[in-house]
Amino acid sequence: MLEKKRKKRFLIISLSILFGLAIGAAGFVAYKQYGPQKTENKKITIKPSPSPQTTANPLDGTQVSKDMANRHPLAIIIENHSQARPQVGLDKASIVYEAISEGGITRFMAIYGPQDAQKAGPVRSLRTYFLDWAWEYNAFIAHVGGNIDALDRVSQEKALDLDEFALGDKAYWREPEAGKAIEHTMYTSTEKLYAQAQSKGWDMKGDFTSFKFLKTKDFKINTSIKQEIIIDFSAPQYKVSYTWDSLNNNYPRTLAGAAHKDRNTGNQLAPTNIIIQSVNRTEGLTRINENSWTMQTIGEGKAYILYGGQKFDATWKKTDLKSRTMFYDSSGKEISFLPGQFWYEIVPPDVFDKISIKTESSTPTP
Repeated sequence: MLEKKRKKRFLIISLSILFGLAIGAAGFVAYKQYGPQKTENKKITIKPSPSPQTTANPLDGTQVSKDMANRHPLAIIIENHSQARPQVGLDKASIVYEAISEGGITRFMAIYGPQDAQKAGPVRSLRTYFLDWAWEYNAFIAHVGGNIDALDRVSQEKALDLDEFALGDKAYWREPEAGKAIEHTMYTSTEKLYAQAQSKGWDMKGDFTSFKFLKTKDFKINTSIKQEIIIDFSAPQYKVSYTWDSLNNNYPRTLAGAAHKDRNTGNQLAPTNIIIQSVNRTEGLTRINENSWTMQTIGEGKAYILYGGQKFDATWKKTDLKSRTMFYDSSGKEISFLPGQFWYEIVPPDVFDKISIKTESSTPTP
């Protein structure tokens, strides 16, 4: 009887143990399947987002997205009267031309390509020599009217014209300001102008001769060099200077003794390349007796090329209206440029001869 009780107790204990093991095993399986998952020992691979493909754009040689690299150049005439300052949008241009319009007052033609300017201006009227340079890029050209000789040529030459007189508020708007004459208040944007060009069925891809560009990584900067350029166009209000910044490899610009800044960003304008070009000019009257300058943009003449703290004595040559003005060094070799923004300073010979360019070593002499 005692033996039967022992066997019964052993059987009960054994079954209890087996039942407990079974419950534990089931619980472990359930935990592994449905419980928290450990990730610290797992190798997780995060794929980086693909970077946009870039290529050098032909206007200024900088790397931009491929879909914007060869966008058709767009020229906008921007004024430099003292009431027009500070201008907006010049920092987004690949190339800026500066030339005297009349009365010693300079005016700009900003050429845009891969970068958009949400606002550009104040926009002002066209002159024949700006049309000459716009043709070098077959550029769309935006302006507010112009001298009659320039407007005659726009019609005769079938320029890709985006005149405010024709487009009005489709692409332009005024921003009146107290104490400012109304002619200094017209603005536009590259997006609005490109939209109008596209609506006309014009080719949106550029087709022009590009400069040769150096590889920035192969260009050695001499940080011991100091360089200052002073261009006295006429009156003190239009006196321009540049000082080379070796840290950023560009030329911060001053106008009338103060830093020349963009109105929106507050950043000082600072091109990478400066071209100072001597061009003969002649004063005369248009067919409706407007005072007007014409410039001898076809032919050849003297120039200075500046980049990276270096100065080159150069010769410019332009063979016909629609060809690109090219620049050659003293040995007759075509000059290559650094990728970055260009500023052309177009001056008559008498101003060119008085330009001050000082280049010296900033390293103290022992």
